[in-house]
Amino acid sequence: MIKAIVNTLNITAVTLLAGVALLFTNLSAQAAQIPETYTNANFWTSEHDRPVSFEKDKAGNFSGKTVTGKIFTQKNIVTNTNIRLQRFAIDEAFFYISDRGIIIADNNAKALSVYLNRNT
Repeated sequence: MIKAIVNTLNITAVTLLAGVALLFTNLSAQAAQIPETYTNANFWTSEHDRPVSFEKDKAGNFSGKTVTGKIFTQKNIVTNTNIRLQRFAIDEAFFYISDRGIIIADNNAKALSVYLNRNT
């Protein structure tokens, strides 16, 4: 009788753990989906849409389109040859790309300030 109770408890525990694992797998899969609109709050935790096309203009700016039809841009902020700072934007999300790393800032002036204060 005790053996049957232990077996039942083991089966229940394994089933419960499998259910919890499945729940967390489904939640993380949902969290990784491409959002309807990228924002600064969800960009870093969302799946990133793949680009299907992009172009470079004469000034060195890029623009393109993703698989789901989202438009993205990467525009030069400073045109000084000693500073490489570009603003990447998709939907409502944006951040800055530089030769000194990714910069998350509220605006161009703050991004430039962070850039200038980073060591090379």
